[in-house]
Amino acid sequence: MNRIRLFFVILLASLLLSCNRTPEVTEPTPGQNTITPTTIVNGLVHPWGMTFLTETRFLVTERNGGLQLYDGEKLIEIPHSLDVLQEGQGGLLDIQASPDYAQTGFIYMTYAKRVTNSTSTTALIRFKINSNVMFEVEELFVASPAYNSEAHYGSRIAFDQSAHIFVTLGDRNAYSTASSISDVFQAFPQQLDNHWGKVIRLNGDGSIPQDNPFVGQADALDEIYTYGHRNPQGIAFKASHDEILINEHGAQGGDEVNILEPGKNYGWPVITYGKDYNGQTIGLGTSRAGMEQPLLYWDPSIAPSSMAYYQGNRYPDWKNQWFVSALAEETLVRLSWDGQTLVEEEQLYRNQLGRIRAVVVSPDGLLYLLTDSSNGRVVQLAVE
Repeated sequence: MNRIRLFFVILLASLLLSCNRTPEVTEPTPGQNTITPTTIVNGLVHPWGMTFLTETRFLVTERNGGLQLYDGEKLIEIPHSLDVLQEGQGGLLDIQASPDYAQTGFIYMTYAKRVTNSTSTTALIRFKINSNVMFEVEELFVASPAYNSEAHYGSRIAFDQSAHIFVTLGDRNAYSTASSISDVFQAFPQQLDNHWGKVIRLNGDGSIPQDNPFVGQADALDEIYTYGHRNPQGIAFKASHDEILINEHGAQGGDEVNILEPGKNYGWPVITYGKDYNGQTIGLGTSRAGMEQPLLYWDPSIAPSSMAYYQGNRYPDWKNQWFVSALAEETLVRLSWDGQTLVEEEQLYRNQLGRIRAVVVSPDGLLYLLTDSSNGRVVQLAVE
C-alpha cells in the first residue's frame, strides 16, 4: 500500500511541475522553416507608408490621400481635412508612430501639401486617433520654398534613440533635365537656405535641436542635418551603434545607400554615378573633395523606396541585416554590412510581388511589405 501511495505522490508532483513549466520556444532555423509571402490586406490605392500601433493594428497611407486603419480584421478609412496634392508623386507619404506611442498616442505623417493652385511642398504633422477619428492635429514642419512640381517630395520618417525626428526631402526635380543645370553648385540641394535635397532633424514637438550642425550659421536653415541629396525615400536607424543609413533614387543609374553623418554633403547634383535620362553627363564626375561617397550604388537603377534594419528573431539568418525595398526591380534587397564594408547583397522575391514601396518591421519581429499599385497589398513574410 505504501508503494502505491508513493507512486501516486510522485505522479501528482510531476503533473504539477509540468503545468508550471514555461513553454519552450523554438526559433526558426535554416532548413526547418520556410518564409512565405502572405497577403494580409489588398485593395489599397498606391500605398506609401505603414506603421504599427499594436501587433495586429496598423495604419497605411495612400497616394490618393487616403489614410487606412487595419484593425486586425478589416480596413477602416480615417477621415482628415488635409489639403493633399494628389497628383504625380504627391499624396499622403510616410507615417510613423512615436517611439513613446503607448504613452502619448502621437503619430507622425508627411504629405504633399498644396500651397497654391500651382505649387506644393512636403509637410510634417503629428496627430492622435481615437474611435477611428483623427484629432489634435499639429503641423510641425513645412518645407520651403513651395515649388511648381509634382515630383521628388522625399519623404521618409525615422526616430533615433533620443526620439529626434529625421525627415528625408527630395530636390523637387527643379530642372528640365539634370544635365542642363547651368551651375550645379547653385542647385537646391547644394544651398543651405532651402529644404530641398536635405535630411532635417527635429525634436518631437517640431522644435529644433540645438546640436544640429548648422544652428546659428548665417544663410543656413537650422533644421538641416545633411544636404546634397536627390530623392531619398528610405531611412533606418541602428540604435546599438548609433548608425543611420538612407537610400535615395539616382537618375539613370546612381541609386545610393549612404551613411548619414551630421553636416555632410552627399554631392547631388555635383557628383553622381548616374546619367541623365537623355544619356548626358550630370555634374562634374563621381567624386569631389568635401563630398561623401556612397556605401553602395546601383547601376542600373533598382529605384530604392524604403529601408529597414532588422534585429528580431523571427528570421535568424537575417538578424542585424538591412533591407531595401525597390520599385523598378520589384525586389527586396538584403544587405549585410559589418560597419566597415559591405559583406553581402541579396535580391529577394524579384519580379514576384510587384513594385515594393515599403518594408516595415512589426512589433513581433515580422517583415511586412507594401506593393505599389492601384490594387496595392500588405504582404507579410510569414514564417512556417
